[in-house]
Amino acid sequence: MPLNRRTFLELLGGSTAYAFTFSCSDGTGTVDEAPVEADAGVIANHAVRYFVDYTEWLFIHADGSVTAHAGRVDMGQGLKTVLSNLISQGLQLPPEKVELVLGDTSSCPDDGPTEGSNATRIVGWGYWRACERIRDHLVERAAGILGVSPKKLVYRDGAIVAKNDPTVRLAIGELADGTVHLDTIEPRAWYSSSTPYVDRGTPSVNGEAIVTGTLVYTGDFDPGDCCYGAFASSQYHIQLTEIEAADFAAAAAVPGVVKVERTGASAMAVGESFTSVQRALKALAPRWRIPERDRILDVEGEIRRGAELRKTVEEAGDPERKLGSSPVRISETYITQYASQVPMETETAVAEVEGDRATVWASTQAPFKARVRVAKRLKIPEENVRIIAMPVGGAFGVKVDTPAPDEAALLARKTGRRVKHVYTREYQFNGRARYKEAVVADITSGVTENGRLVARTIDLYQDEGFGSADTYDIPHVRTRLFSSPMPARHGTMRGTSFVQTCFAVESHTDVLAEALGIDPLEFRKRNLAVASFGPLLDAVAEMIGYQRAPDGDHGIGVAICHHGGRQLGAVAAEVSVDRTSGVVRVERLAGAFDIGLVINLNTLTANTKGAMLWGLGFALFEEVRVDGHQSFTRGLSDYRIPRFSDVPPMEIAFLSNETKDGWPRGCGELPVIPTVSAIANAVARAIGVRFHTLPLTPERVLEGLRES
Repeated sequence: MPLNRRTFLELLGGSTAYAFTFSCSDGTGTVDEAPVEADAGVIANHAVRYFVDYTEWLFIHADGSVTAHAGRVDMGQGLKTVLSNLISQGLQLPPEKVELVLGDTSSCPDDGPTEGSNATRIVGWGYWRACERIRDHLVERAAGILGVSPKKLVYRDGAIVAKNDPTVRLAIGELADGTVHLDTIEPRAWYSSSTPYVDRGTPSVNGEAIVTGTLVYTGDFDPGDCCYGAFASSQYHIQLTEIEAADFAAAAAVPGVVKVERTGASAMAVGESFTSVQRALKALAPRWRIPERDRILDVEGEIRRGAELRKTVEEAGDPERKLGSSPVRISETYITQYASQVPMETETAVAEVEGDRATVWASTQAPFKARVRVAKRLKIPEENVRIIAMPVGGAFGVKVDTPAPDEAALLARKTGRRVKHVYTREYQFNGRARYKEAVVADITSGVTENGRLVARTIDLYQDEGFGSADTYDIPHVRTRLFSSPMPARHGTMRGTSFVQTCFAVESHTDVLAEALGIDPLEFRKRNLAVASFGPLLDAVAEMIGYQRAPDGDHGIGVAICHHGGRQLGAVAAEVSVDRTSGVVRVERLAGAFDIGLVINLNTLTANTKGAMLWGLGFALFEEVRVDGHQSFTRGLSDYRIPRFSDVPPMEIAFLSNETKDGWPRGCGELPVIPTVSAIANAVARAIGVRFHTLPLTPERVLEGLRES
């Protein structure tokens, strides 16, 4: 049921509610005017407006437990663990006293999609700061009840206690009175509490359920009387074609089929089982319209021919003039591949539609975006749509704008039944077909003979323009972003375009160092824009044994990245290259990261290692093979991702964990990015061949060796 004035008041009951606006100067949080005093009726009216005024909720109940409501979702990254750690420690309560409600549009705020580490650095740390305010408020309230000065009371272990008489005690549940309190929080405020956050090494909240198989994902969810539904998958790029003819009668005759119907450019099938639906789609045997474009796809050529300037990302000084007068000037082009997110759990949703109301259980990163899509698809008011975000079995960007929820809702409306819509792996690759785009990057740098960067221009094609600034100190610089219409569609993917830009910039950095006869590590140190990179480079150099001479066809490479939100990272990689087969093997990885306060080291280390393996896969294996008409990638047999046998020993260091510098800045995407470049640089140092195109497949390595 959508949240309205009545249901909000029922939810409030005898509890005390705290509503917070999280205000952030970098634009990643809600910026709002200071909230006014309000009673439950006023705030309920705000609730009817879908929390546009307030970013997060926390309820204190009469039994001393608390319930926190956040619009973000747990995608396996441990968000539930992080939020539980922060709130239980912030209010000095045992973890079992803290309940989290995540991603339910009927009772949670719209605080944006779960992406880019914002859930930790904005929502998570915002809750910590909010708990400080709540403690102060409860002390003030208890002082009024007890008739004493607040200075004589202290908040301790979920209660307000008199400093000189511990027997005078009011538990927080005793202060719950059905009122609502509003406040504005600056999550990024410098941490200065007298009770600092301490990582207690708590295990994952969902860990046991995950490893025992009892955590219910969307595909496991069974509301009863549930059909299965799916759509026909085009053999061509989906936006370039439509069904011309199909055998609907044969598909409808398949046993167990409930409905088969044309839907726009495609066709749908609903059946009593997943198998019956797949058989119906096979019997449908659709004939697709051939795209009106060349089948041959020259990725670089087509990107350049169709390029239009979208924006200038950064510009300072006079780079063209300084490049012309630089003692050393080097120009290069780097190209990256189409890649797919490949979550272990494909996009999935379960929908129920009754009249003009819809409830959808979904694997999504953005439940409120899903609500908008469902409402638009069904042509019903948004307030009549409830999205319940289930635990997500991997997303990595593909589930930010997933159509699975609104597709499931459409199937449910057309059949009058509850429908489970589970993407096959082939449909994920082809029917959905949203990829990390192939990118072309032209980069030219001017440098002095003693190794100081003076000028640089970067032209990025098919990119988002991220990742080119705030790494190296270059007085004269220009970065431009160009876009081209391409047959394969753009899809959000972990690391956004930092991955592609960093590959170009960090490979180019090694090339400059080699041209000047300067060690690549030393060259980076001479040109850093942020001094904090220095200790990170020293740390990975020590962990990887940078100064030693690797044996045979072994090489060591390094790379750095300045990701969004002041996240700094350095990665070193050691690789070996088999000159006979062209196989590159990553022997070791080392990563050092400056990301602010570490909330849960166990969770963070696991996530960081997984992210570095993502970088390994992008560097060496992963590629969606496309031409101008279609993708040839159908499943994991066609798309190589890292296996256990590819996992090298990894050492990880979080230097900011020692300095306690303020707030947690996030580390979800960062480790992916420099790992790609470090591996590419290590391969170049191992065999003396610089590769300007990814991935570094055996075929590409052998070709490079032959040409050298």
